[in-house]
Amino acid sequence: MGFLDKIMGLGGAKSDSKKQEIRDIFNASVEGGDGYIVFAAMHMVQEKKLLKEVRTFYNYIIGYKDSSDPELVIIATDHELSDIGEPVRCKKSECTEAKYLEQTGSFTVTHPGLGSEPVDFAVIVSTAWGGYVIDVSCLDEFAPFAEFYQNRFAK
Repeated sequence: MGFLDKIMGLGGAKSDSKKQEIRDIFNASVEGGDGYIVFAAMHMVQEKKLLKEVRTFYNYIIGYKDSSDPELVIIATDHELSDIGEPVRCKKSECTEAKYLEQTGSFTVTHPGLGSEPVDFAVIVSTAWGGYVIDVSCLDEFAPFAEFYQNRFAK
């Protein structure tokens, strides 16, 4: 890995180790987990409260697979991967909405298993977030997932 990659947080041995941990968590949480492509995702919400800005970070492990009814599995977690939620399977046929937001490079999905509000997320492409998101770079996973989402999953 080059100097510029280190500065930008674009992978390395530590990131590869975290990817393996993410894979292990996914496989332990989802029946048939080996059949999915897996990556880490996040979402940040910014709110103005009085005179300051408050940022809330959400972290996810996401697996996807293509089939006659393409599927996402979303697992909420914390940035340390110590608090793992229950997996939510989102088949395309069951989603009420799924969009790729090109301006931000993020994705949104509305599914009954995720509650009444859509879940927004972006693929984590850098380890430079400083302890707020999962410390991994999934840059290599972004393009294949974006293609799958736009061409097979989005409605």
